[in-house]
Parts: sequence; structure tokens; C-alpha cells
Amino acid sequence: MSEQRLERMENMLSQLITMVGGMRTEQTEMKKEQTAMKQEQNTMKEDLSELKKEQTTMKEEQAAMREEQTAMKTESDKRHREIMDEFKILRADQDHIWKKTVQNERDINQVKHQLTS
Repeated sequence: MSEQRLERMENMLSQLITMVGGMRTEQTEMKKEQTAMKQEQNTMKEDLSELKKEQTTMKEEQAAMREEQTAMKTESDKRHREIMDEFKILRADQDHIWKKTVQNERDINQVKHQLTS
């Protein structure tokens, strides 16, 4: 073979080797990027899982608070009814006392009138 041909073949081989080397470098970098992306994805999955756990905990706390509020409302309604019943009794007592007082005043006036006549 001629020297010129050998030189061209060497140049072509050199270019091929350079290209293959460049491709390998790119491939290595791509693998590193892919590994980094997988790690980031795993971190995001863990964060998402943690958020879901927190959300579940918050929902459970909300449910417990609603139950507590319902219990407090029930107790408050019960106490309100008891107080209103007491007020009704007090009003009835007060009405009875006023009727007695009025009757006593009438009786006293009658006695006074009989004594002065």
C-alpha cells in the first residue's frame, strides 16, 4: 500500500478512536447524570411519602378534634338545658311568692280595715 493511503487510514483510525473516546466520555457523563437523577427521584419519593404520612396524621388529628368538639357541644347543650330548667323553676317560685305576697297584703289590709272600723 502506498504511504499516502496508510497515512489516511491512520488518520481515519485516529479519528475513530477519538470519536469512540468522546462517545465513551459522553456515555460516562450520561450515566453519572442518570444516577444523580435516580437519587434525586428517590429523595423526592421519600419526601412525598413523608408528606403523605404527615397529611394522614393531620387528618386523624382533625377527626379527633371534631369528635372532641361534638362531645363539648353535647355537654354544653346539656348544661344549657339544665340551666334553663332551673330558670323555669325559679320563675315559677317567684310567681308563687308574688301571688302569696299579694294575698298577704290583701289580708293585712282587710285586718286593718276591720280594726279601724
